[in-house]
Amino acid sequence: MNTDILIIGSGPVGATYARLISESKPDAKILMIDAGPKISDKIGQHTKNISDQKAMEKAQILSQGPKKTPYPMISVAERAMAVQRGELSADVLARAGTHLVLDQIEDIKNNEMPSISMSTNIGGMGVHWTCACPTPGNGERIPIIPTHEMDESLAKAREILNVTQEAFPSSPESVTILNILNQTLGTNHSPNRQAQPMPLACKTDEVGNRYWTATDVILGVTMDNPNFEIRSDTICRKLNHENGKVIGAEIENIVSGEKETINAKIVIVAADPLRTPQLLWASNIRPKALGHYLNEHPFVFTFVELDKDLVKNYSQNRKVECDPSQIENRKSKDPTIGVFLVPFDAPNHPFHGQVMHMDFSPMKTTVSDDSKHIVGLGWGCLKESNFEDCIVFSESEKDYLGMPKMNFKFHYTENDLATIEAARVFQTKVVRLFGKEIKDGSQTVMPAGTSLHYEGTTRMGIENDGESVCNTHSQVWGFENLFVGGNGVIPIATASNPTLTSVALAVRSCEKIIELLR
Repeated sequence: MNTDILIIGSGPVGATYARLISESKPDAKILMIDAGPKISDKIGQHTKNISDQKAMEKAQILSQGPKKTPYPMISVAERAMAVQRGELSADVLARAGTHLVLDQIEDIKNNEMPSISMSTNIGGMGVHWTCACPTPGNGERIPIIPTHEMDESLAKAREILNVTQEAFPSSPESVTILNILNQTLGTNHSPNRQAQPMPLACKTDEVGNRYWTATDVILGVTMDNPNFEIRSDTICRKLNHENGKVIGAEIENIVSGEKETINAKIVIVAADPLRTPQLLWASNIRPKALGHYLNEHPFVFTFVELDKDLVKNYSQNRKVECDPSQIENRKSKDPTIGVFLVPFDAPNHPFHGQVMHMDFSPMKTTVSDDSKHIVGLGWGCLKESNFEDCIVFSESEKDYLGMPKMNFKFHYTENDLATIEAARVFQTKVVRLFGKEIKDGSQTVMPAGTSLHYEGTTRMGIENDGESVCNTHSQVWGFENLFVGGNGVIPIATASNPTLTSVALAVRSCEKIIELLR
């Protein structure tokens, strides 16, 4: 088969490539493939948009690769405590909609990132993500891209993802939460880097129901273009290449076993930060940095019972407009009724604070009254980028899809441990102001791999010096028609959710691809 564009991977980044290229070149033939199945009636929709609970659970199970049964209900704290006790298993470490890269007990015990996971489905991890889209702060900006160019790409990314800070209505509790966060943060922050509602990728209707952004939203009218095709259950096993050009992609339908070679003018690999380098490695495209500089921010998490008297005092002193029906009229069983951001802002606050407000407890806790409001506090911090932190690809062993098996090297340096402790100390200040920390959800450093925010494995750079895989337009060094996309392209350590940045980098990359097509 001949096509103009082959996109491998159907998550938010792959969908962004398809949308922008289709808008600019509607006559271009675009084929998108994904190794995973279609998991719901609507292609690529977020599982939180599925109102029927059984249908949502079915969609999550279909995303779990070799794991064909539901995971047991387990809290964040229970997961961390089990890891500390050495009780390592897929049921403990993975979450609904994902599956561990290594799910055998011995592999998990020997894996330095025990919780490293992925989703295998149309829409990728984008049908399960939190939709959090904070703007990167000082210390998280990619220094090799001019600031004005990155700002323009970030603005376009927000448009594509439908980012808003008005996803959740105001309430006495939300006003209290923001006041406490800003009280702790102080006034030395950069402009617009105060505590605020989390920018979220979603739209709300007139009664407050949210429709969360995923591949279906991003693609939009691209799905109606007769020159666009999306195939599920279709894996790319190898990219054939010669003289710096991909000349054919060997693909296979996992269900039927049918094999085919795709000839494309442009090939974009946007599988995820693990399977993108895996495919390049399997294709004998092996820059020195491929799979190296694997990064993920450490994550400290805890739960607090919000002090009712505190809320009462704040409410009496401030006029709070609140429409309770917008909170009560929600389709899912998700207890979250507010998400807040304490932005990364070095040096004043060199961490990323993500705060979730829930109107009933999402886990087994010492809280007996479900009417009590619970606040979940997650603090992420920077981890140093090191060449030695990497994916190790096997020359002989295969994963469940028959691709090179992966293992991982990942360690915290002394500087990393000091940064984690500093994040823990700051979080403790916030906890003390909120109220009573919940015993069963007490402050814990989550196991490596938990955040799902993996970066650096196909990192970009400004020259082909062995320290990067692609240039600043995501074009693989030495290739005229091969591009990579996703969180793996981010070349620096970040503490915040990376999807907005990855989509912005895809926006920038599309400019180069459209230029080549012309």
